[in-house]
Amino acid sequence: MDNNSSNMSTRVITGLILIVLGGLFLLDNYGIIHFSLPDFLWHWEYILIGLGTLFIVTSQNKTAGIILIVIGLFNLFPEFWPLLLVALGVYIILKRNGSRHKNFNVNLNLNGDEEKTDSNSINILDDVSIFGGGTKHFTTNNFTGGRLTAIFGGSELHLENCQLAQGENVLDLFTMFGGYTIYVPQDWNVIIDVVPIFGGFSDKRIKDPNRVYEEGKVLIIKGMVLFGGGEIKF
Repeated sequence: MDNNSSNMSTRVITGLILIVLGGLFLLDNYGIIHFSLPDFLWHWEYILIGLGTLFIVTSQNKTAGIILIVIGLFNLFPEFWPLLLVALGVYIILKRNGSRHKNFNVNLNLNGDEEKTDSNSINILDDVSIFGGGTKHFTTNNFTGGRLTAIFGGSELHLENCQLAQGENVLDLFTMFGGYTIYVPQDWNVIIDVVPIFGGFSDKRIKDPNRVYEEGKVLIIKGMVLFGGGEIKF
């Protein structure tokens, strides 16, 4: 599934769920049918698990879906919290070994430190900010997009010293009660295709009708903003 069809699938499934639920509740209000959801489904843990499952099925950003499901499950079964330490240990080991061979950068940020990554080998950005965030600087001559996940946190990303790769480069975004501020070069052609639910994502760069964008290069920011937000700046 390509990026465009994946994003369309997310929009269609999310929209259909809301339409069906809205229609059923409306029919219930008029007494045409009797419809009500089980009480346990209104608990926020089940809502997180449902959202996480939706993201794993429909989105390129599997990280967001996994994190939502994990948060929901650990609150439903708090006695399993030691497994979180085990998972964190496995993550640290895999990150250390993977950094030698893989072409992306992963930042699980829980403290808000400032980080600088100056390497032309890091072309795909994979950033996770949970209950925290930070300021991060990146440099590459061939930026191809990546994934951004912010849950109860967020980060400030500086891409001013990066150059876009040729073609369409997709940055898959998910924020919940958090957000991102992304600094990009003024001549980048950025297309925002984000589904906002009680949130938003906008391009704050000064609009210049005479600006010439880099030919054949575009950055597409897609995904979902839930009770959060973000913006593009220069």
